Amino acid sequence: MKRTFLIFLISLTWHVVFSQRWQQVGKAGDWQNTIAVVALNGHLYSIEQDGTLFKTDKQGNYEQVGAKGEFDHAEILVAMDGEIWTIEDGSLYRTNPASGGWRQVGKTGDWQNTEGMVAMNGKLYSIETNGTLYETAKNGTWRQIGGKGEFEDADMLESMGDYLWTVENGTLYRTSVRSMTWQQVGKKGDWENTVAMVADQNYLWSVEKDGTLFRTDINGNYEQIGPEGILKDVSLIVAMDGMLYVVENGTLYRTKG
Repeated sequence: MKRTFLIFLISLTWHVVFSQRWQQVGKAGDWQNTIAVVALNGHLYSIEQDGTLFKTDKQGNYEQVGAKGEFDHAEILVAMDGEIWTIEDGSLYRTNPASGGWRQVGKTGDWQNTEGMVAMNGKLYSIETNGTLYETAKNGTWRQIGGKGEFEDADMLESMGDYLWTVENGTLYRTSVRSMTWQQVGKKGDWENTVAMVADQNYLWSVEKDGTLFRTDINGNYEQIGPEGILKDVSLIVAMDGMLYVVENGTLYRTKG
């Protein structure tokens, strides 16, 4: 009887902790078909499996943007300066979420080798399959940054505080595009188990292979958020206005940490 009560008490305690830290946003299962999401102007913009774009507010209310299936070829999704930027079939597009109107930027096929892309200070920064970094202006003109293949070991890419942040061989680095200098952040190998990372308001949120959540500041100091493995069933993460949003088993949740 005492053992049963103890187990119940522990379970109840974790339930209270989870309830205090995490809040369900919208209805259960609303996000079960979502494959990509970004934050823009206080809203979440997400693409479904059929290529349909949706806009969701902080209360979980959503509406379709544009025609059904309009983004069915989108491979990469980035938010920048009030617009949604996508790479589709190797070409770059920009979409006005208010009107749903879109147009191609740059030449057809220029981004066919792009593996990752982020926005920073009104420009797009992308890494190719060979590890080369490029900077793209809003009109589609681009230039190579640094040496060819300099980021060939980068597994993850984020932008924060005028730096590009990468995880390379399990270690976190930040790179100044202006001076093209890089610096190791934290200890070597600290990030070897990281599977997802997003940046927001001078913090990096990251999820480990076992589903454990961490928050890291610009100096590499990190703290575990919640119990070990709390996000083991999470499929998507995105940060907005100081909060982390996650999709778990098709339902949207958020936390301040």
